[in-house]
Amino acid sequence: MGPAAPTAPLPDGLAWDEAFLRVESYLRAHHPESRVLLNRVTAEIIDEARKQEPRFPGDEPVGLAMRVAHDWIGAWLERAGHPGDRSEARVRTRARLALAVTGLSGRWAGRVFSAEPVPPEFAAALASATLHPGPELSLSNMPTAPWEFGFDDTAPADPRDAGGWSPVRGAGWSVGLIGLFIMVWVQTR
Repeated sequence: MGPAAPTAPLPDGLAWDEAFLRVESYLRAHHPESRVLLNRVTAEIIDEARKQEPRFPGDEPVGLAMRVAHDWIGAWLERAGHPGDRSEARVRTRARLALAVTGLSGRWAGRVFSAEPVPPEFAAALASATLHPGPELSLSNMPTAPWEFGFDDTAPADPRDAGGWSPVRGAGWSVGLIGLFIMVWVQTR
């Protein structure tokens, strides 16, 4: 495939529809359980982005909407007990991991990213949800274990093969089949 052809700019309504779909997909990646809440929050983010459009005249609607979505999520995480410099990737990642570790199902499913106050027990669960580093990897002097394939390699596959007649029997079948083919060939000529 060659380079992609430049795309024509979308009409204003279609560009905002695309922005809505992108923001909704981005929020869906955080796994909120309530589809109604997801749709409402996405609509609020798009409305806020449309209000900010005059301040950023050169920005595409998708980029502007995603900037507002990041600010929205960051503000919600701050209200939920994860303050910090949101420009730092580590702070943003830690907060989103806490959100994923806490889980979004159950009684808090309708509260994620909503404008309602964050319940104290949900904020406490978010604050206590941390990932701890795993153990350090180190070299071991342990010998490798033999591979096991679920059958015994030492026993013969067929008890009749134990006497060593298997190759002789195979050769006999081969000679017999070849002889049969030769007899059929001679009879048909």
